[in-house]
Amino acid sequence: MQAPLISIVLPTYNGSKYIAQSVESCLQQTYPHFELIIVDDCSTDNTPAIITAFAQKDSRIKVIRNEKNKKLPLSLNTGFDVATGKYFTWTSDDNYYAPNALEEMVKVLESNNDHGLVYTNYTIIDDNGKVTGTLFFGDVNQSMVTWKGAGACFLYRAEIHHQLKGYDASAFLIEDYDFFIRALTITRFYFLNRYDLYYYRQHAQSLTSLYGYYNFDLNKIVIERKLPALLAIAARKDQILWYRKFAVYYGVSKNNTRRMQHYLKLLYSLSAGQTFVTVGYIAAKKLAVFFTVSISAVWYLVKLLFRISK
Repeated sequence: MQAPLISIVLPTYNGSKYIAQSVESCLQQTYPHFELIIVDDCSTDNTPAIITAFAQKDSRIKVIRNEKNKKLPLSLNTGFDVATGKYFTWTSDDNYYAPNALEEMVKVLESNNDHGLVYTNYTIIDDNGKVTGTLFFGDVNQSMVTWKGAGACFLYRAEIHHQLKGYDASAFLIEDYDFFIRALTITRFYFLNRYDLYYYRQHAQSLTSLYGYYNFDLNKIVIERKLPALLAIAARKDQILWYRKFAVYYGVSKNNTRRMQHYLKLLYSLSAGQTFVTVGYIAAKKLAVFFTVSISAVWYLVKLLFRISK
């Protein structure tokens, strides 16, 4: 029986600083049955020369060059449009796999036909490759609300990608999280609780560093858009937590009374006690902000008057 093929898409834009290590980590996999599809999104540095040299040495590598800059979601779709594997995954040009990453993940999916996606934790490295920490994503089967996503090391069945019609171009910056949330509504996830299969680089030029500030709001938008489908498969405790989180989000972060009341009403239908706790929390947060702003304003006024008196 022939081993299943894995399609790895590696999108890149001006990734010359780290991409060689990323590609090498794919080629050094203990599981050799894969195709590596590198999508160059109109790089202007030395990236084209680096990936061309790799492609000339290994027939498993395919290189696609976008005619115009498409950004990450559409570049992923471009790569997966030509993918032929039974399983799909993608990696970044500044991160890298441990040698046994694919082997461990394909083993899970081959042994668990009722699961459509497997994901792991990862180890965090800095600009120089030094280990600085780890990130635990949690088991989505225990709680969808406290779950942090499927991270950067994952593998899923190709039919899931096709059923979801790939990555959403409008979800730039959170295209992976959006995909995982949508996938969660149609398949089961397997949490492989390991940190040693993937190395995630945090550096000043990464998308996470440049735009991470916006992800808080974007994540909320993604979840709220799919909330009815998620609630249909969520445990009661997760339903309560989601209603609480959205009530607090709209009441404290967005000052949107109408949306806050909407979620408080839904929360009350499940738990009156949790509703009172949530209202108290929102009130306390709003008072804290009020006093902080007021004290700051008064202090600024005092300094201003002091300068004028001089």
